[in-house]
Amino acid sequence: MTSENERIEKAKALAEFCIQCAEDKKAEDPVLIKLPETSGVADYFVLATANSDPHLQALANHIERQVREVHQIRVISGEEGNPGGWVLLDFNNVIVHLMLPEIRDKYQLETLWGKK
Repeated sequence: MTSENERIEKAKALAEFCIQCAEDKKAEDPVLIKLPETSGVADYFVLATANSDPHLQALANHIERQVREVHQIRVISGEEGNPGGWVLLDFNNVIVHLMLPEIRDKYQLETLWGKK
């Protein structure tokens, strides 16, 4: 059985991998946020900005494919298309939020959850 510390370290490694994947596809301002242990949502959020609708979809597809190939983890929940300029990829302990600039500015998740 995996200890709590090992689980958190694996989640951090996955989140950092998602950041690298986003950077590889030219996402803007990728951010890693460590969530409080009491959040019950996940261990980490990854936020990144796409510069257009096609870029948003390309980012989502790239991250999902790379995580599946390298970490053998499939997205638990994701949104097809980009309803409202925001795509969410849920990898259980890591949730990736990909947004268009106006959506990221509007919701300011960094402020809500506290930037790492």
